[in-house]
Amino acid sequence: MNKQIIESLNFLITEYKRLKKKKEDKSISRGELETLKKLEQYLGKK
Repeated sequence: MNKQIIESLNFLITEYKRLKKKKEDKSISRGELETLKKLEQYLGKK
C-alpha cells in the first residue's frame, strides 16, 4: 500500500513540474491550466 501511495504522489509531482514548465513556455492549454491550479491547491504549492 505504501508503495502505491508513493508512486501516486511521485506521479502528481512529476505532472505538476511538467505543467509548470509548459506554463512558463506559454504552451499550456486551458484544460492543463485548470489541472495545474488543482495540483497547486492539492500539493500546497504556489
